[in-house]
Amino acid sequence: MKYYMNYRNIIILILLIIALLGCDRRSARLSLLIGDPSIEGFVSLEPDAVTMYASPADKKAGRIECRIYEDEYPVFINMFKVLDNARINEVYREKRQSRFTADFIDEIKSMTEKNKPMPENSDLPLAGIRIAIDPGHSAGSFNEAIMESKYMWLFARNGAQIKFYEAQLNLETARILKEMLEKDGAIVMQTRDSGRQAYPVPFNIWAVRNFSQAVDEKMRDNHISPALAHRLLSGIGNEAKLKFFNSEIEMPYRAKIINAFHPHVTVLVHYDARDEETAFRSKYLRIKDIFEDPYAQCTQKLKDISEVLKSVSETKRDYCTVFVPGCFLSNELNTIESRIEFLRLIISPDLDNSIVYSKYVLENFKDYLDLPGARESFSASISVSSFRPGLYARNFRMTRLVRGTLCLGEPLQQNNIAEAAGLSQIATGKTPERVKLVARAYYDAIRKYVKMHIAREKEKKGAS
Repeated sequence: MKYYMNYRNIIILILLIIALLGCDRRSARLSLLIGDPSIEGFVSLEPDAVTMYASPADKKAGRIECRIYEDEYPVFINMFKVLDNARINEVYREKRQSRFTADFIDEIKSMTEKNKPMPENSDLPLAGIRIAIDPGHSAGSFNEAIMESKYMWLFARNGAQIKFYEAQLNLETARILKEMLEKDGAIVMQTRDSGRQAYPVPFNIWAVRNFSQAVDEKMRDNHISPALAHRLLSGIGNEAKLKFFNSEIEMPYRAKIINAFHPHVTVLVHYDARDEETAFRSKYLRIKDIFEDPYAQCTQKLKDISEVLKSVSETKRDYCTVFVPGCFLSNELNTIESRIEFLRLIISPDLDNSIVYSKYVLENFKDYLDLPGARESFSASISVSSFRPGLYARNFRMTRLVRGTLCLGEPLQQNNIAEAAGLSQIATGKTPERVKLVARAYYDAIRKYVKMHIAREKEKKGAS
């Protein structure tokens, strides 16, 4: 298995080198997008086209769902910059193996010209650059964070409890980053700027009014299986409903408002936390000590045990990770929307640009936080380069729904006790120093990316 993984990494690296040398970039991108052999049944690369199929059975039968020819790539790429999702879906469905009509090409060209940004006269380094920031998760209180399963509740060496939650860290990171970017002239949008969800209908109201209908609609459109729909409608609790809401309602909504903004760069702000393999043993030993305390009352023991069960186990490790789109797994191309985004990631430079920007972010994480890149094995992920640990193509849904250049960052381990002690200042209204450094890492990476890549693209267009 280890030999296979090393061999796979070598192949991916070779394909990436080929792409950078200007050869067929589609193959290099595809190597990072296919996380399961079944995905190959939905796509084929021809010398002058990329073809998508609705299913592996259709591919065997030669039933083409949509084919984009090489000379149509620019039109296809620009289509995502000027059309809404409904129109993109319509164009994809109708195209099949025909070519784009002259009228459609003219329409996209005209809309692209009309949407070109006005020349900036400012000397500010990020003048006119659009940046989207998505502070992950939504909790506005510790109890909400428990429901969301995104919280830290640790026991320090002296027995003191350390409590904070990730949504709050993400929001404060976004606030600092937005402030720095706007001082440099950037146009910044944030998907949420308070401790609540981005979707306009509050979850507690949505769960009562819209849950059943939403499950039926998602099943009808192949976003979820009939078996999952049945389980969801069989009297599940609010935590399971919230998980469905976040995945199928909240995330697509955030992606929709980001894509409508057409950002040059998107920052998906998160922090990491992983259990040690001995996590359950540490909880067991703490519960054992509570049981064996001869002086504690029964009610106090039950309270203490409940807290231990809710607590998060400490890790001794500490590292950083960054993620770009990739590693589609079985059943993740069952919807037409997912196949459209898959095709976009093959044809457009979005994945290449995301890798470049994410490398800058990772380098800054390592330098500013003094932490290495992860060398872990994550589920549903492909290491982009064995020579640059910490950068992965992974099937996080937001990375696939959001278009353009992006990075999903997960710097440091929240449940490392040393990190947790500092990060917990967020619960007292103070900004942890590590959060300031994380925001600075994103900011400097954006500055570098804009200077080295977006400016270069503007020069190319000006020369043409």
